[in-house]
Amino acid sequence: MSTRKFPAGPFSYPTTPEWAENLVEAIANTCAAEGFAPVPRQAVLEGLAPALGQGEAKRVIERRRDGRFLLPTAYHVEQRGTDGALLVLKVDLHGAATLPWVINDRTRSAWLHPSGENQERLEDLVEQQQLVAAWTVGVERAKTARRALASTAAPEEKDAALAAVAVAEKELARAQEELKACERALGGRRPLPVVRAVTQDGVPMAALTTEPVSAAMAAEIQRYAVDVLRRRARQRSYDLAESLVQEGQRDSTVVVLQRTPVVDGDGDVRYVWRGQHATGANRSDARLEIFGLSAQQSLTGVPQSVLRLPGEEENRRLVVRGLGEILRRISALLNAEYADPDRDEDGRAQRAVRIAQVSSRVVIGAKRPERLEESLRQLNVNEHLRGQLDYEDMDRSLGLWSTLVKAYQAAGLLGDLLAREVAQGRMPAGELDEDAVADALVGARALDELAVLLTPGDEVSAMTLRDVAVRCATVMLFPPVPPRPENLAPRAAMPTGRYWPVVRAALQEASWGQVNGSTAKRRTEIWAAVTAQHFLRPGPLAAAERLFGKPEVQFGVRPDARSLVSLLTACRQGDDAAWEILVRRHLLPGLISGAEPFVAPNEGSFQSADRKGERRAPANSVQALVNAWTNPPESVTRDLLIAFAVAVLRAPDSPAGDGLAPGTFWAPDAHGDPREGVLADKEWFDTLFPQTSVRRTRRPQPSSADSTSSAATDSGGDTVELAEEVPESALARMTRLRAELASLVASSTVNAAAVAEEINQLLETVEGAVRAREASGAPEEPAEVQKLYMREFARIKAEAGKIGPLLDKAALAVMSL
Repeated sequence: MSTRKFPAGPFSYPTTPEWAENLVEAIANTCAAEGFAPVPRQAVLEGLAPALGQGEAKRVIERRRDGRFLLPTAYHVEQRGTDGALLVLKVDLHGAATLPWVINDRTRSAWLHPSGENQERLEDLVEQQQLVAAWTVGVERAKTARRALASTAAPEEKDAALAAVAVAEKELARAQEELKACERALGGRRPLPVVRAVTQDGVPMAALTTEPVSAAMAAEIQRYAVDVLRRRARQRSYDLAESLVQEGQRDSTVVVLQRTPVVDGDGDVRYVWRGQHATGANRSDARLEIFGLSAQQSLTGVPQSVLRLPGEEENRRLVVRGLGEILRRISALLNAEYADPDRDEDGRAQRAVRIAQVSSRVVIGAKRPERLEESLRQLNVNEHLRGQLDYEDMDRSLGLWSTLVKAYQAAGLLGDLLAREVAQGRMPAGELDEDAVADALVGARALDELAVLLTPGDEVSAMTLRDVAVRCATVMLFPPVPPRPENLAPRAAMPTGRYWPVVRAALQEASWGQVNGSTAKRRTEIWAAVTAQHFLRPGPLAAAERLFGKPEVQFGVRPDARSLVSLLTACRQGDDAAWEILVRRHLLPGLISGAEPFVAPNEGSFQSADRKGERRAPANSVQALVNAWTNPPESVTRDLLIAFAVAVLRAPDSPAGDGLAPGTFWAPDAHGDPREGVLADKEWFDTLFPQTSVRRTRRPQPSSADSTSSAATDSGGDTVELAEEVPESALARMTRLRAELASLVASSTVNAAAVAEEINQLLETVEGAVRAREASGAPEEPAEVQKLYMREFARIKAEAGKIGPLLDKAALAVMSL
């Protein structure tokens, strides 16, 4: 179809087939000369050439003796000098030609891991959505038929029409309830689609492709991505669409060409090529809104009624699918409207004229195309970590996690760290597929890629894969640091090993000696965000507050070599240390992010109607569970504790039971058997494991014997015990006390918080007793009893009064440290 048949104007028409072929040749030759893998031919012909603005193809191409090439000023290299280097073409694209990319790190927390189970749940959801849509139409048709009945119709006809409406409404209500159940099964989220580099004759190219899906599935994923993106964009202080209408798009964004294989109803597969915004996704969505299109329509097909040309008969069954035809029609309609001198100033043509063409940087070549998705993700992360539109807390933490995984890969230490610390040296680092493992860790692939890290003989299940993913996140965020050398001078720089500098650089932290509570809080938030993504209902970041402190940051967390099964066996045999490891390193994510969370943030209204249990610090809840092993409260047995631990580990995968929602379980009794009818929730947990004021054990600095990075040496002689103690030198005493100071400060902070919680609980109890006495009309306590209480309160106040002067003295003394 020739563009001369359509009215001229500011909205461009697709590139001619001749110049599209010239563009293919120029891109291939330029990529070969620069040493980049090019985009496939079909990506240029179907995804790029139709989207180019007027005359853009001719503007960026030059003719040489050995063929056509891109002009040197028309392209440049992003991330030059790295394996993630990208060759991008600087062109103007049609404003309605591109889509928001689904894989946006600002919305990463809104997506699930792309496991097989989640994909099946999504298919059920889409089928149910179609059923709801069908019954919605059925209800409208039944009501229309009832209204169309004449007043003289027979009673039997009227009754039949009423019965048809009732049946349709009943079926619609049932379908809507089943749709809600499908949403709950996915936790209100969607599995992130897996994208990989397109291969041509077995060679990866600089474009992406998804797995084949139905048109309804593709549309639902795109719709959900846009919906989440819009929710995140509400924090803008201005209306983005109106900004584009008034000022246009001033900055250039990165676009990648992506193929979506769509399976039609007859089983045939068609390949849909579209440009996707790796950066600037919000602007892409706003532009489509201004043009009057939706992203899912642009991907799977626009109804002809939306793009009907003048004189064309309306066909409700006709869908416009090709990108060239979509853009040709929308340009023709808007050019005709714009040419009208009496056009509406608030019409589509007038509103879209400033974004008729937008500046873009289209990826046309990649140094390592198999890592194309990861390179684009890093561009997106960097734009938002350093840009004006901030992440939400959860997404910011996931963006930093993605940066950290990339940093380990770039340093060549990802496989080494995981093979040494998680696999416990059972396999050489070279046997790990680092790319696949990295994708699984950031949620771009299913956790099945981590199965190689499991202990031999372990069952490969959702529970064990989730646990090994938590182990990986823990050791990568808190990598082991070698112990302080005995002969190191007091003010000499601490040798931190190979892993700590990677984390410091990726998260932009201060030096090892300046680690403080803020550093520990930041890493803990990242850990909480990463582990929460393995659950359908992620818990809040504040629920992990102070569960990792300065000692874990400075000296790391070394994973236990035992598998989950071995740890549970050790607990059944009475191993105290195994229980604490099981709680702090393996149960903790499930305690925070379960369907019924047991550890919640120490904030919010205590009188909230939907709040369960007590308001208590997360560290206190965890410590109470740890202490219950050696100092069990009333009615708590080790059988109960082990049964509770097993239930927490398996809960995320538990189906709905008799009276139970998915992911929940009945509370165990003293014998470890479930007590049917008693739900295990925070209220039950806080009652069974009350707040504790027991001082936490100080976490010591690891010794050289505990470190796998330091080799043990033989003393060369027998040891002897002297009659008298060897006096400690002043230098050794100073070094030892300095090392103890940080732990004592952390421990004092926890104890002070625990005291404040107990005093607050005391106040609430007294006030509650007064209100209850007044409501019941009971007499006051005798004066002697009141005096006794006042005497005890005065004693408490006197003890508390000692804290301030002591802290003042410590603050003065620390200035001379």
